[in-house]
Amino acid sequence: MIIDGHVHMWLRPMYPDSIINAYLSPWLELGDLMDMSRDKEENFPFSEVHPESLVEYMERAGVDRSIMLPLDFGTVEEPKVGVEAYNDWVFKCGERYPDKLIPFMGIDPTRGEMALRLMRKYHSKYEPRGIKIYPPNGFYPYEERLRPFWDEVRDMGLIVISHAGASWGPLDEEKSRPIHLSPVLERYPDVNIIVAHLGGKYRADTYQLAPHFDNLYTDCSALQGWLPGEPGVVIERLREAFSYMGDRIIFGSDWPLFDMAYPYESWCCFVKEQPFCSEERRDRLLGGTMRRLLKI
Repeated sequence: MIIDGHVHMWLRPMYPDSIINAYLSPWLELGDLMDMSRDKEENFPFSEVHPESLVEYMERAGVDRSIMLPLDFGTVEEPKVGVEAYNDWVFKCGERYPDKLIPFMGIDPTRGEMALRLMRKYHSKYEPRGIKIYPPNGFYPYEERLRPFWDEVRDMGLIVISHAGASWGPLDEEKSRPIHLSPVLERYPDVNIIVAHLGGKYRADTYQLAPHFDNLYTDCSALQGWLPGEPGVVIERLREAFSYMGDRIIFGSDWPLFDMAYPYESWCCFVKEQPFCSEERRDRLLGGTMRRLLKI
């Protein structure tokens, strides 16, 4: 079974304008490919991402299941559709494709009592296996004010996926450094935390923490940003990650954010076919490790 541990879905009103504009900026450089006479958000090819599209892409790429990660940017700027409606929609999408899609929660822990209320709501109704957090919104994971959130995560037995690396616009990139997870990993040894994107530009942080915390994992999503131009970099990064993390690496794509530059199907084929590890290790990367964490 192949599991993509890092995909996204959204409708345009679910993200704030400042975030859409910041993440759209790389595509604005492709002016000859996009009609800039139209509203740029509406013209963005992935301004809305529906479950039907994701399942279609998965089937073409040979991916069996995907973990959907809502992103809560509402503490930075409130979108037209709030965090609760966004998470409701993601879980309803999961109900439509129960054998394909695995919804996680996406809730900013700085929401305090609201965050706890929403976590309890979804845990009671859907029993999700995890939650996505985004420290560049403006918090360090170890802050004392977030202890009730982490206590709830522990009590629910949740996997936490934490953004790391590049952040744009109004977001605070320094807060995405994996090193800031160290006190949390130590305080909650039974909570498994997945650092997204190997840690991105801060991957050295991830590897510094790896020998000290068995509950630290990472995913390889966004590496395809080096493709098709520099496949050697991707192979080198994967080999480097294995040397530090062992089998605590999870396959991910960050779909659909890179699909305009390098197709999803091609990324999946690259990871399935390139000679960067043994076949046994590849099987764990592509699904075995995530199945163990999800207990499926």
